[in-house]
Amino acid sequence: MTDRKPPFLSLIVPAYNEQEVLPSTHARLARILAACLLDKSVSGYEIIYVNDGSKDDTRAVLRKIFNTDEHVRIIELRRNFGLQGALSAGLFSAKGDVAITIDADLQDPPEKMPEMIQRYREGYDLVLGVRSDRSTDTPFKRATAQMYYKLLKNLGVNIVEHHGDYRLMARPLIDEYNNLYERNRFMRALILELDDHYAVVTYKREARTLGTTKFSLSKMLSFSIDGVVSFTYSPLRFVSILGLIMCVLSISGVVWIIVCKAMGHAIPGWTSTVLPIFIFSGIQTLILGIVGEYIGRLYTEAKHRPLFSIRREDRH
Repeated sequence: MTDRKPPFLSLIVPAYNEQEVLPSTHARLARILAACLLDKSVSGYEIIYVNDGSKDDTRAVLRKIFNTDEHVRIIELRRNFGLQGALSAGLFSAKGDVAITIDADLQDPPEKMPEMIQRYREGYDLVLGVRSDRSTDTPFKRATAQMYYKLLKNLGVNIVEHHGDYRLMARPLIDEYNNLYERNRFMRALILELDDHYAVVTYKREARTLGTTKFSLSKMLSFSIDGVVSFTYSPLRFVSILGLIMCVLSISGVVWIIVCKAMGHAIPGWTSTVLPIFIFSGIQTLILGIVGEYIGRLYTEAKHRPLFSIRREDRH
């Protein structure tokens, strides 16, 4: 692989109600990027903060940062579009040869950015940050994450285990991503649909020092469902097979009842009627729910509403 010239870097930081962490976050990011500029691993840089409809003083904190650092840009979204929408807004506005996306809480250490940039210069258009140690996460989160990644892989989804949203993308890949029409975006898998030739940078996930996580259980569940139904139709195939099995069992039950009656055996009373109703009702509800998830995604895609809407953008 040929060595590429030092790139101009766009660092994208989505922020939703992060007023507590932003001052320390910016100081840490600015220090690392200034060192990259000094050792000429980058030709220049911009830090794009995407305010994702915050309800606290995030906007005011970002304005203070903007007034003290000429490298900072602020994108103000009209409402909360979620992490995928905020990341998409940042990538759409990025001017760099490469873009790195990172969470505002910096649990994914930004000190790994020089290593990511070096892998880009070696020829990779995609560099993924992968968590080698998640000991700072709660046992529940570690266990559910492990099960979720295994589920996705078993369903045929192309995904890198323990990769979040810490990644580097080169300009050609950014342009391809920005041209996608999909509304329901699960970037961890979607980006691998565009490029399966990537480098990996591993790190230990740090503990959050200030503020609280903005991913509630309901948001995590919704995010997880997006990852499944956006990339595989295996659940639909599963319910089709399940329906076939239940049909076979039902026919077998009818044959068994006929044989029992012909042989003069007593047929069970209410249990033989009520229990099958409960079982089949539950299965039908499950099937309708899975099909409904896919129909809901089709409905969202058909409306073709924007991934994000920018209220204003501040730049020097």
